[in-house]
Amino acid sequence: MMRLLVTGAAGFIGRNILLAVPHTWEVITLYRPGNTDFLHFLQEKQLRHIQPVACDLTDEGQVRQAMHLTGGAFEACLALASNTSIPGSIEHPIQDATINILGLLHLLQYCTLKHLVYLSSGAVYIGLRGAVGPLAPVVPTLPYAISKLAAEHYIQAYIQHHTSLQAATILRFFGAYGPYEPVRKLYTKLVRRFAFERNPHFTVTGDGENYIDAMYVDDAITALMAVLTEPVSEGVRCVDLGVGSRESVKEVVLRAAHTFGIEPQLQYEGVSAEYIQFVIDPRTFASLYHFTPTISLEVGLQRLATHLAQVEGIMND
Repeated sequence: MMRLLVTGAAGFIGRNILLAVPHTWEVITLYRPGNTDFLHFLQEKQLRHIQPVACDLTDEGQVRQAMHLTGGAFEACLALASNTSIPGSIEHPIQDATINILGLLHLLQYCTLKHLVYLSSGAVYIGLRGAVGPLAPVVPTLPYAISKLAAEHYIQAYIQHHTSLQAATILRFFGAYGPYEPVRKLYTKLVRRFAFERNPHFTVTGDGENYIDAMYVDDAITALMAVLTEPVSEGVRCVDLGVGSRESVKEVVLRAAHTFGIEPQLQYEGVSAEYIQFVIDPRTFASLYHFTPTISLEVGLQRLATHLAQVEGIMND
């Protein structure tokens, strides 16, 4: 049995991981106070082995109290809590840094962990082109990427200077899509537009030539479970987690439309806040954890459409 702490448990990845963890594990989840929807989710899915604890990680007092209530010592922690809005990080960089950096530091200060799994972001490579990896020199200018990279460095520092953190795996994650993702995300928008509305018109932010590299959430959860159950024993491991495709946003939109039998009519406007022109090699993660994504975009979108139809009562012919 593992004693696992999950931060950001009420989010997209958090809800999916909670559906996957064995019922024999002792799982403590931290979620933002007032989020009754998360409590309803746990009740609806009958996740009685999950212990929810309301805690704002940016509030030191709340973190201290939460760790006191839960004992504060865990075999593993899956750190998912994060600002997830890239445009929001540009408009409100202080808020972004507070959530992504200060929240993590409060957690590390008040708990003892054998293994931290930190969900960083492939956005740290912003500004680079071509093949990238953990050894690439990164100097991002996007606030979200800066705060994620700073969090990585603080984890390194904690490993070196504190005994409360024994080992850490930093995952530079390239994203996922599927059930419970925010409605503002591209993939849910594509399903709504093409599968339910049957509307061929779709507006792409930017020129559509920037890369996108998201896997279906079931694959992402399989990967995260592999990292949790095959931890590093000491030190810090940094590894990329993504499909590793050189597929553009435009190509994904076209494939999505064709998945639902639509011939799309695209228009382009504005500028993408996260313009990606780099690609990872997924073989490193595959060799470490014996994992390769298996769910195609077409299958993933169909699964997402089925989920949305069920929860929203949409008739999908």
